[in-house]
Parts: sequence; structure tokens; C-alpha cells
Amino acid sequence: MRNLIDNNEVLTGKVYMVEMKDGEISSFRVLSETPTHYILSYSTNETVEVFEKQKSDVIGIFEVREWWDTMGKQ
Repeated sequence: MRNLIDNNEVLTGKVYMVEMKDGEISSFRVLSETPTHYILSYSTNETVEVFEKQKSDVIGIFEVREWWDTMGKQ
């Protein structure tokens, strides 16, 4: 499974599985990035939440399908 951070392959506007340093793994849309932060969003029933996360707190960004194909089998 390729970590897209390693080769700077993260595209804005796409939904990815994002792994945080604290162990949280969730799907987020990457809206933008700055040199120090990712701007991420997720949606609930009727709302969209937008937040920023320090790049140093993110240890992995993976294609959703590739992540499920690899991790979903475990």
C-alpha cells in the first residue's frame, strides 16, 4: 500500500484514508494544503465539517480503494 505523502502524490479535491499520529484512521477530502497543514473535510448527514491538521500529525494518506483492499482483509 503506497503512502501518497512519501512522493508528494496527494491531490486536492480527492477523498483519501488519512492516518494520524494518534492512531485515528478516517476518510477525509483534502481541500487544500499549505507548507505546514492539510485542509480536510468530512460530511455527516446534513453538514460538512472543514478543519486543518498539521502535516506533522499526519503519518499516512492512502487511496481509499487500495486501503480497503489491503486493510479490509485483515
